[in-house]
Amino acid sequence: MSVSAVFARDGWYTDILAQMSQMGPALAEQMKPSPIYKAYSRSAPRPADWPVLVTKVGDLLRKHYDWSKDVAAMKTPTMLVFGDADSIRPAHEVEFFQLLGGGQKDPGWDGSGMPNARLAILPAATHYNMLESPLLAPAVRSFLDAPMPAAR
Repeated sequence: MSVSAVFARDGWYTDILAQMSQMGPALAEQMKPSPIYKAYSRSAPRPADWPVLVTKVGDLLRKHYDWSKDVAAMKTPTMLVFGDADSIRPAHEVEFFQLLGGGQKDPGWDGSGMPNARLAILPAATHYNMLESPLLAPAVRSFLDAPMPAAR
C-alpha cells in the first residue's frame, strides 16, 4: 500500500520540488501553524527538534531518486492511493500504476486478467489532507479485505 507517494523525484510538481529545496530551519518556523507540526509537537519526545527534523527531511528530498526498475519488479499485490488534488503529477500516478502491471489491458468480462495493482484517486483530497479524507478508510479496507491473489 502506498498513499500519496512517488517512485521518482520528478513525480512531484515542479513548484513542490522548489519548496522541497527550501526545507530547512527557516521553513520549519513557517510550518509551525501546519497540521504536521501540531501532530509532531504532540508526539515528539523533544518538540524543540522540529527544525532538525525539517532540515534532515529537506536533505533527503533534495536527493535524486528513481525506483522505477524496483517498482516494476514487484509482484506483490499493491494499492496506490492519491488525491485528485495531490502534490504528485497525475501522469506519474498512472505511470506508477502501470509499472505495477495495472492499466495495461482490459481484464476481461470475468476479471481473469485483473492485475495485482489497484489505483484509487480520492476526490477533494490533497497531499496534506489525505489522511483526513472519509473516503480513505473504505478504499483501503476494500483492498485489505479482498482475497489476496497470487503474486504475478
